[in-house]
Amino acid sequence: MFNRLFNVLLVGFLFVGNVYATTQKELRRRNIENLHQGRKQLVVTIDDGPTRGVTDKILDVLKKYNIQAAFFVLGSKVEKNADLLQRMVDEGHIVGNHSMVHNNIGKISGDQKEERIREAIIESHKKIEPFMTVSDKWYFRAPYGSWQETATKVVNDSSYGGNYYGPLLWDIGGDLDVSLFKVKRAADWGCWSKGWSVRKCLKGYINETEQKNGGVILFHDLKKNSVKLIERYIEEFSKRDDYQFISLDNVKID
Repeated sequence: MFNRLFNVLLVGFLFVGNVYATTQKELRRRNIENLHQGRKQLVVTIDDGPTRGVTDKILDVLKKYNIQAAFFVLGSKVEKNADLLQRMVDEGHIVGNHSMVHNNIGKISGDQKEERIREAIIESHKKIEPFMTVSDKWYFRAPYGSWQETATKVVNDSSYGGNYYGPLLWDIGGDLDVSLFKVKRAADWGCWSKGWSVRKCLKGYINETEQKNGGVILFHDLKKNSVKLIERYIEEFSKRDDYQFISLDNVKID
């Protein structure tokens, strides 16, 4: 009888262990690219906030169209904008980690490298974690898409690493591409730095979305023009029956 009980307990332990092993995630050594193209599904992600006077307007737009977004926020902005973060949570949006002060993770070096990486990611996580409640996953996106293997080790060796997905890049909205008078691709930060109109920037986003048949879209909540861009983008694709807005949680990240 004792042997039978021992075997039952052992099988149960192995089952739980295997479930844990298959569900636990870690940050990768390289950025995860090509996240969700070709399905005509759109995932709205917004970096660098919250920014008072901008993020709240974006939230109004998302509420109007009943769309869930993932906000990759900076830890340094949490304390003064806790109400905006709480509104994100209350309205069903995912909150992710985008480092403490938009740190260029890939360029951190020197004797204190690991400590500086820990401050950039782990200390940011501690500030953001109270608002990471909508999803059962923790997401990280590196500023500039800049990453290094030491950062992978630092985070994965911490008590938080096993819960993170990333570092995530994006499919649409990362750079500018203009040729033969056609805006093939656009990125909101690049549009505004060049003095482009919202209309011109939107055309690039639409063209890249159509070319890739959907994907994870990158916007930023730093400039008021991005509010107009996001609304017009959502308005455009909400009218198309063959496109659908989905949650980042619905993206399979291997």
